[in-house]
Amino acid sequence: MDWITCTKSFVTVVDQGSLAQAATQLNTSSSALSKRLSWLEKQLGVQLLKRTTRSLTVTDAGELFYQRSTRLLDDWHQMLAETTSAYGEVSGVLRIGAPLATGSRVLVHYLAEFMKRYPNIQVELHTITAGQLPDLNLDVFITRELTDFNSSSYIATKLFNFQPCFYAAPSYLASKPLIETAEQLTQHNCLLFGVYGHEQVHMFENDIQLRLRGNFTTQNPEALVAAAVAGMGIILTGENTIKRELGKGLLVPVLPELKQATGTAYAYYPKLDYNHVKTKLFIDFIKEKAKPPTT
Repeated sequence: MDWITCTKSFVTVVDQGSLAQAATQLNTSSSALSKRLSWLEKQLGVQLLKRTTRSLTVTDAGELFYQRSTRLLDDWHQMLAETTSAYGEVSGVLRIGAPLATGSRVLVHYLAEFMKRYPNIQVELHTITAGQLPDLNLDVFITRELTDFNSSSYIATKLFNFQPCFYAAPSYLASKPLIETAEQLTQHNCLLFGVYGHEQVHMFENDIQLRLRGNFTTQNPEALVAAAVAGMGIILTGENTIKRELGKGLLVPVLPELKQATGTAYAYYPKLDYNHVKTKLFIDFIKEKAKPPTT
């Protein structure tokens, strides 16, 4: 008996929901699996599964062990794959955490090409909240710079800069007077992101402060962009967020000289005892795709 074989057997039993199905999956017998589970419970000193002839139930201790074991087994297989594979043949699961707007409006549109380039990598995209600290269960954590975060367990690297500006659909602008000054924007319907109500104060370069008002607010970035494309009002967002809409002429800049301060998106990833190739491939890929075009 050994820890890895028995732990893998336990995880497979939980995943399959029965000894018989797990035995088929692992190409072994139910009696052999039962012995592995008994050995594992004896070593741990806790009951992991409640087994009867008709049912199999995971105990609280078993659920905790299952969650941790799944992650550790994935890391183990990942380490083996990355140690033995050529650089361009990396395989395994890449767990990415990103805010909803970044994930759904930026990353997701790059992932198809990334996964085509590295077909053996499987991706999990998890939504995180603004200001959330990095999660060790994720391989890479994408967010604004965490100024108060100083952990020796993580590496931080810059991904791309963003600078929110105003944009609107040509149909909206065609029905309104020409916008020539920042103050005029306060008289327009602004589509607002977040949970701060229908009136928000925003700061811009050169100490310009504007109180924006609108009849539509949402925490859903897809809905916000769709509303702007539909001509409902003006949005304040970064160019990367609406790159497709700009390319198709669905949205156009409004007072492009009026910009908020430049922000930076960072990738945080755990320091590991082995070369985390998948994460580095992904970070390099996003840097390549998100960099501004050369003129």
